[in-house]
Formats: sequence, structure tokens, C-alpha cells
Amino acid sequence: MNENTQKLTFGALLVAIFGVMLLLNRQTGGMLEETFLFLFPIPMVAFSARYGWKDSLPVFACTVLISIFCGIFTSAFYAVTQSFIGLVYGSCLHAKRDSNKTMLLVMGLSAVSNVLSSVVLASLFGFNLQEDIEMMQTAMREAIEKAGGRMTDAQMQSIDLLLQQDTLLRIFLVSMIFMGVMQGFIVCRLSLLILRRLRFQIQKPAPITSYYPPRWTGFVAFLFFALYGSSLAMPEMTGRQEIVRVIGQIGTLCSYMYLLCFGYIALLLLLRAYGPRSRLINIIIAVMGFFIFPQGFMILGFVYISTGFHDWVVRKMEERIAKEEKYRR
Repeated sequence: MNENTQKLTFGALLVAIFGVMLLLNRQTGGMLEETFLFLFPIPMVAFSARYGWKDSLPVFACTVLISIFCGIFTSAFYAVTQSFIGLVYGSCLHAKRDSNKTMLLVMGLSAVSNVLSSVVLASLFGFNLQEDIEMMQTAMREAIEKAGGRMTDAQMQSIDLLLQQDTLLRIFLVSMIFMGVMQGFIVCRLSLLILRRLRFQIQKPAPITSYYPPRWTGFVAFLFFALYGSSLAMPEMTGRQEIVRVIGQIGTLCSYMYLLCFGYIALLLLLRAYGPRSRLINIIIAVMGFFIFPQGFMILGFVYISTGFHDWVVRKMEERIAKEEKYRR
């Protein structure tokens, strides 16, 4: 089989797999859509990682057409955007780009896709985000009133300010961005895992210890959260004060999530250095702690980014791994 025939056959196979996922999603009434969001990019990742972006454009066009023919509008939008992300990611793998920069690119594209799907699709199908925010506001206020029997008037007033519609809308948009970033990270790791299982000649996935940002970003995030945390409960203002309040709210939420993510990574490394040997148990402990004590994760994330804690915990983890390998021998 010559190269062109092999390329055509491989592309047709991946388009067929892509179409099967669309049909399964349609036949199940969209029940599998949230799962397939992580799988839709993989066919394009596989093809573009082997042949590059120029040869992948016809395959991408076929995935767009089959998305239109085999899926409803919402699933077609998701499938096309995820297929495009797969094209970009696979092309970067083919060109052997820096893995960390490539992952940041994919995470950024996933965040943009998630925001567009939340805002654009809602407007096209007649969903009113403002009404949904009002329902959320009412439900949260009722839950707080039931649980907060001992709250003072000042505390209830602060909560009412926090539950303003514009504040909840910004929280919603920031959470969509955060979910998109996490989705991009999962897509990258899952794609590398599957491609390496299929014996593709691609670089090894970067270890979690390599995701280490500049130290100054930790100070900036912590200071931003400390200075503008109260902006979440500020009443509406006018002019420049309103602009400062909006920037403060968005920056506070982004800083909080930024520190939480690296706090989670720091705890995983600590458990790898001193905790149980089972990675599954370590992940369960980290996830439970993430939801029970998020403030501690935020502080741990600041320490991990802005001090020598990263180098110390990585060294301890490597020492333990070396001891385990020596013991096995």
C-alpha cells in the first residue's frame, strides 16, 4: 500500500469513528455528549499528529460535514470546535512543539470554546442567561436563609450584595473559563495516553512537576485576592468605580482558581513524597481536601508557586521514587 492510499484509508477510518460517536450521541438523546466532548478531538489529533496540518485539512472538512449531517446543531457545534482543537493539538505534536506551550494553547482554545457554547448557543436557542441567573439567585438566597438562622443583619446584607445578578453572571463566566481550561488539560493527557497506547511516535507527556509558573505570579494572585476580595460583595457603582469593581471581581475569581489549581498539584506531590504508595488513594485524598478546605489549598498554592517549596517537594519525591526502584531491584 503506497503512502497516499494509506493516508486516505486512515483518514476515512477516523472520520467514520467520529461519525459513530455523533450517531451514538444522537441516538441516546445527548446523554453521552459531556463524555464525548473529551473524545471528539482524538481522531483529528491522531491524524494530524501523523501527517501534519496541511494534510489534515481535508479530514477536518469531512468531520465538519459529518457533524452537520449526523448531529443536531448543539452537538455539531461542540463536535466542530473540538475537532478543530484536535487539529491544532495534533499539528503541534507533529511539529514537536514545546509540550507545555502546546498544552497552554489547547487549554486556551477549550476555554474560548466553552464560553462561546455557553453564550452563543444560549442566544441562538432562545435561552436567556439573565433569567437563569435570576433563578440561581433565588435558589441560593432561599438556601442561605434556611441554613443561616443565626446570621446577623450585616452578614445577610453582605450575602445579598454577593448574590447580585451581575456578580453571579461574572462568576458563571469565570467558571465556564475554568471548566474549559480543565477540559483542555484532560483532552491533552487523554490524547497522549491513547496515542502512545497505539504506538504513535510522539513525545512523552510532560510530568506534573514541569508545570511551574514564574514565582511573581503567585505574589500577584495572592495580593489581588487579598486586596479585591471584598469587591465581590460591593454594591453597584458608576463610572470608573464600576470598572474597578468589575476588574476586581473577575481578577479575584481568577486568582482564587489559579492558586487552588497549584495548591492541588502541591498536595499531590506531597502525598507522592510522604503519603500512601497508591496513586488512586492520593487522588481521592486530594479531591476530598479540595472541597473540604479550599482556603488551605489556596495558601498552599501560593507557597508552591512563590517559594522554594516546589524544588524541595520535587527533590523529596524523586528521592522516594529512587528508593522504591532500588528496593525493587
